[in-house]
Amino acid sequence: MSTKQLFLAPTAAPTIANLPKCNIHTHLEGSVRPSTFMELAVEHGIERKPSLDVVSRAMQVTGAEESLVDYLDKISYGYQVFLDKKSVQRIAYEAAEDAALDGVIYLELRAGPVTHSHTDFPVGQVIESILLGLHQAEDKYNMVCRLIVSALRNHDPKENIKLAHTAIEFKHDGVVGFDLAGDEAGYLAQPHAEAFSIARSNGLGITVHAGEAGGTDNILYAVEKLKATRIGHGIRAIESRDLVNLLSQRQILLELCPTSNVHTNTVDNIKNHPVSKFYNEGIPISIGDDDPITSRTSVSSELTLLQNNFGFGIKKIKAIQQMSIESAFITDQTLKSKLLQIVSAP
Repeated sequence: MSTKQLFLAPTAAPTIANLPKCNIHTHLEGSVRPSTFMELAVEHGIERKPSLDVVSRAMQVTGAEESLVDYLDKISYGYQVFLDKKSVQRIAYEAAEDAALDGVIYLELRAGPVTHSHTDFPVGQVIESILLGLHQAEDKYNMVCRLIVSALRNHDPKENIKLAHTAIEFKHDGVVGFDLAGDEAGYLAQPHAEAFSIARSNGLGITVHAGEAGGTDNILYAVEKLKATRIGHGIRAIESRDLVNLLSQRQILLELCPTSNVHTNTVDNIKNHPVSKFYNEGIPISIGDDDPITSRTSVSSELTLLQNNFGFGIKKIKAIQQMSIESAFITDQTLKSKLLQIVSAP
């Protein structure tokens, strides 16, 4: 792989850092602090004396990444320490803590629990551990945290059907959504339709990664067949006028993560990111940090990038927070109204 110049989001502007924010697209697996990885690696006997530099290079973008698969390889390095309840609870707590310290008041963290499950650590326990970490952060930081359970495209469809049933069991403990993630270029969404039907009919919100490493057909399938009300990334929608119109008419929110879109080569240059076009077309958007440790970013940095590169002022940045809350998967309308008031306050 050829090393190109590494693109990083700017340091957060103080005015944006101080705003109350909403993050509805961020992955647990891309949120493992390198220092935590090192401690857990020693604790679990994976490495005796890991080097911070080596671990950081393995977990974070370097500029050598050329595709979504290369980027996912960075994320999967951290999987080694998702070994038990205590470790996963800690990783989830720290992910929420990092969000809180960035001014996030509402967080929908997503995670792929099947990836971390094994005989002594079944899927239900993985979900429970994540929720324990999120509840711990809620109590300490006066924030609202919820969990989106991600099915993986490369997993057996029967495994994802089981996952949907397990996710539903935690609906009253903080699980609010069901997602499809992973290698979009290599695996279609179609085999997983039944899992999404089960999740949706049992009251979970539906979001699907589509139009990142795949084309417009993937987005259309997610909306029309999987009944997604939000799309993870959806960048390639810009290639179809009809699809742009559909997303605008149906108010399907695009969960945009500009920096990671450069890292996965979904866009070749940040200047070519369609975020402004989507916003101007009346398509609701949210701004997430996707994998904040992997991409070395935060929601405040992503919003500062919008300000610096696309001329988004504070008024538009606040409007994005409102759109995010309106499309959030929380069903408690009183809580939703309260959060809307906080992000809309002058």
